[in-house]
Amino acid sequence: MKIFYRIILLLIIASFTGCKQKDTESIAELKEINRRLENESNAAKEAERIEREIYRRTIKYSQTPFDDSQVFWGKDSVNIFSLKELALSPRLVFCFSINTCTPCIDSAIELIKEIFTDFECNETIIITGDYPLRLRDNCYGKRMLSDIKLPVTEVEAPFFFVLDKSMKMSFLHIFNKMNPEATKIYLEEIREKLSL
Repeated sequence: MKIFYRIILLLIIASFTGCKQKDTESIAELKEINRRLENESNAAKEAERIEREIYRRTIKYSQTPFDDSQVFWGKDSVNIFSLKELALSPRLVFCFSINTCTPCIDSAIELIKEIFTDFECNETIIITGDYPLRLRDNCYGKRMLSDIKLPVTEVEAPFFFVLDKSMKMSFLHIFNKMNPEATKIYLEEIREKLSL
């Protein structure tokens, strides 16, 4: 009988030990789930913060007027012309700086090429921005518009706007790498609206 009680006692102890091991595993799994949920929550908060900042800058710079500066294509600073001449018909302008991350520029360019299959020969689409002079004659298959004085500061992401005879920054759109679909919609709408 004593052996029987010892066996029962050992079984009870073994079951508690097994339960404790399962509880430890369950707690570890719950901690991992909690960590992932916190990361997702933080990522969602960051995405929301970025969207608010993009919206704030879009409102701030929309309809900002341009000075009628003298500009030129690529590296050809001999053949200058007035920005106002270029703005006589609506142009979609894509801007980025040397500080913009290359994957963001590449993603935006791919979207432009998807919507505007004639991108490289389409003269209504202009690329400009702070970019090394040596690369301005062939920037993603186009010559850049050089020496334009953009009325936009503090925007590190690639952005788009329409330049027309009003000489104001119309239809401003800032690229968000976390929401490229918004840029695709923007480009489709601009293509339809301006018949580009």
